[in-house]
Amino acid sequence: MKPITCLLTIACATLWSASAHAAVVLTPEEREFLGRHDHRAHAAGEADARWGSKIAPKHPQPYYTAQTDRAWVVMLAKKGLVPRDKAAKVLAALEGVKAGGEDALKKRLKGDEDLASIINYGRTLQEPMSRMLLRDQQLDVFNVLLKAMGATLDVAETHAETIMPGCTHMAHAQPTTYGAYLLAVYDGFARGLEQLELAYKHTNENTAGCGAVSGTGWPVDRQMITELLGFDALMEPTYQCEGAQDYGLTTMFALANIMTVLSRTAMDHGIWGMEDCGFITLPGRFLGYSSLMPQKAHPGSTFERIRINAYKVMGYMTMGLVACKSEPLTDVLPIYEAWKQASNALRETEEALNRWPDIITSVQLNKEKMLQNTRDGFSGAPDLAIKLIREKGYGGRRAHRICGVFVYLARKQGLKPYETTGELLDEAAKVANEKAPGLTTAEIREMFDPVKFLERHNNVGDPHPAETRRMVTERRKQLAELTERQTQRREKLRRANERLAEKIASIIGKK
Repeated sequence: MKPITCLLTIACATLWSASAHAAVVLTPEEREFLGRHDHRAHAAGEADARWGSKIAPKHPQPYYTAQTDRAWVVMLAKKGLVPRDKAAKVLAALEGVKAGGEDALKKRLKGDEDLASIINYGRTLQEPMSRMLLRDQQLDVFNVLLKAMGATLDVAETHAETIMPGCTHMAHAQPTTYGAYLLAVYDGFARGLEQLELAYKHTNENTAGCGAVSGTGWPVDRQMITELLGFDALMEPTYQCEGAQDYGLTTMFALANIMTVLSRTAMDHGIWGMEDCGFITLPGRFLGYSSLMPQKAHPGSTFERIRINAYKVMGYMTMGLVACKSEPLTDVLPIYEAWKQASNALRETEEALNRWPDIITSVQLNKEKMLQNTRDGFSGAPDLAIKLIREKGYGGRRAHRICGVFVYLARKQGLKPYETTGELLDEAAKVANEKAPGLTTAEIREMFDPVKFLERHNNVGDPHPAETRRMVTERRKQLAELTERQTQRREKLRRANERLAEKIASIIGKK
């Protein structure tokens, strides 16, 4: 080798080496994060912050016991069943307390047993405490579910034209869009919300004054309690007030449907986030990591946590249902598992739904890969069969037989749909013992073009982008109505609390 040639070779190699190993440009924030000793999240690039969204218990049972005690004493005073001065002392002792019950009240009344026992005149302790607790939890779930539905609609509208393979049985079926997929998720949430509204209706019935089975000899005003505690209706037959408890089951059935939709959606996104698929990813704060494998930075664990929430909801539902099965229709301890497990299920549902808006709006789609994957599949074959039927006069089964052979031959030769020809379709027809259709290569490839496919699929509910946007608009109106109903539910309870406070103040002389 000549000296000058050797020098040029060494210089080029040196320049290539310097270029290949040039320092990566990092922001100060990235350098600070990547320089930490805890390395587990380094591949993700951000710390995992999701656990901060976990919902803490907000609805302690004693609060609802105290609220029922207050309303009950007000009613007894208004009906003249206890002297006003005694009612005033009891209500003053109950003012501001977060836990009710006769024993606690007795301590606040300096051991006056007779005065403390007023709160239990003509009523059993349980009712309607659990209904008040569950309805507040239900209202919290309504809030996060409505937000989840709104976020899902927003993303659906944004991706009305984002093409992806629509799959059945985990295989390509027909082209669709991510927006059309999310509309199905939204509608599943909406059906679950409709069921939860029924559960709220069944829950928000006043059972106070049932006397456990046969009412009470006290001439109580059950309707007044209904109004003071913000219930929508009075459960009239006293026998079922304690003995039924099926409002807890209705609640769990609704939650099971909501969480089934969310869990299946999470599973889809978990699959799409696999490196083998690569349709989606999430920002670093959502990515899972490992203490053993430094390369791990995957969105799977985010969706796994949602599925764990769903598993728990199903488990609580099963426990509550089994606890009530085969029990007598009366007041026995096992049936109270219905509302207790419903409370647990509501907590898990709220936790999962509370995270969903941030997750779904943060999903990063690899649109090019989704489109190419759709193009590489033969999911336009149903439309090719339709063309043979409508334009060439083949019967349905014959047209499908030709297309089936056509796809087989293409795959056998390693051809993608956009590489097939009219001659291959004619050959497929001959193999299927049918006459050659004589379609051009351009006609065939148009049937497999996912963009053209969506243009043809513009019937009501189809994934055509314009149809997706129409459905989003209609569902925004529905969401506004659902949100207004939620506002009315909250407002009714606020007004009831105000009325109760006013009546207490009038009895104890503060107003």
